[in-house]
Amino acid sequence: MAETEALLNALSKTIRKRREELGLSQTELAERAGLHRTYICNIERGTQNLSLESLNNIARSLDIPVARLIGEAEEAAEEKSGLIRILLIEDNPADVFVFKRCLKNSSHRTSLSVVDSGLKAFELIRKVGDKPRTSLAEIVFLDLNLPGKSGHDLLKAFKQNESLRHIPVVILTTSSNPQDVKKTYGSYANSYLSKPVDPAEFERSINSVLDYWFGTSALPSPD
Repeated sequence: MAETEALLNALSKTIRKRREELGLSQTELAERAGLHRTYICNIERGTQNLSLESLNNIARSLDIPVARLIGEAEEAAEEKSGLIRILLIEDNPADVFVFKRCLKNSSHRTSLSVVDSGLKAFELIRKVGDKPRTSLAEIVFLDLNLPGKSGHDLLKAFKQNESLRHIPVVILTTSSNPQDVKKTYGSYANSYLSKPVDPAEFERSINSVLDYWFGTSALPSPD
């Protein structure tokens, strides 16, 4: 219930922010969406429940896909909740399962997004573009052997993007090849972790990484 309320509040603020960025008044947005101005006012105050039809009309009037509008609201809600937002780029379902179990047993409160191919991850990076601020993730765990685009390609894409390069990228791979280690650090990887075979060791490794980045180290704000 509390999570739903937090999302609705975040959605209200996201709608208002988008409207103001477009230079629209509440009346102008209401006219575009075929709604009453009071309805828009109450939405932005967080006192009006949104129907799916109204949300679609508002998103269209704000020139933004409804899925993206909701996604931005979800990201804002997660930021406020204090959850560590983690992006895992991994195509192996078994490794994803183990990673999720590690987070479940972790002392850190986390929110996980999983991308299961290099191509999908590359498209995600491309969509971010050069936005001055992004809530894509606070830390990325990146496999090297991925379909579509390799982890090496994605690492370069992350570090060449001004909006994303501040995000720690941890290589999480089965490879212990010294050349892979050297190559990834040469592309500014923040850490290199060979996947432990033992589940308990895997869990300790992930927790150690999170302890360092979100307990010991200070990270810059993307603002």
